[in-house]
Amino acid sequence: MLTGTASWGFDALVAAADRAAGELGLRGLAQIAGGRYRPRHLRSVAFLAPEELRAQLARRPLVITHGGMGLLGDAMRAGCRIVAVPRRGRPSRRHPANDQWAFLQRLARLQPIVACATPAELPQVLAGILRDPGPEPAYRLESDVPAILRRFLATTAGQEGRAPISADGRERRTDGPDPA
Repeated sequence: MLTGTASWGFDALVAAADRAAGELGLRGLAQIAGGRYRPRHLRSVAFLAPEELRAQLARRPLVITHGGMGLLGDAMRAGCRIVAVPRRGRPSRRHPANDQWAFLQRLARLQPIVACATPAELPQVLAGILRDPGPEPAYRLESDVPAILRRFLATTAGQEGRAPISADGRERRTDGPDPA
């Protein structure tokens, strides 16, 4: 399965996945967004509703996607084997996440994601996975973001003259003992 949600599509990735599907005898579904390339070997849709996307991911053992964190997160939560090909380009005001390579490389060091540098490499990468799929991916999905936000809020609240925030998110009194 190939998926992408950028309104302008990712034609190079869709074409590479379609070519690989033809060469390797793979079936799948391509979400092509606003792209111009129409797959010949993969079924395609423009967009899937979020609940349909999650349902499709739950049924797919392998997902080929761009390097955006939303789709990667959905595929990880679904337990899919992931091959990600980053969008490459200069970030701009309209497309601030236009270059996903640095993010994808870092994520692939932390999670069992195959980072494929360019769409041209995709058929070879997929052939390797078909020969030796390796163990089922086990993603670590815990997050330390809530703790980071609590620490940040506690620090900034005190600097701005407001009462600091306690670890449980409540304002901490500074004129007496901290309520239990």
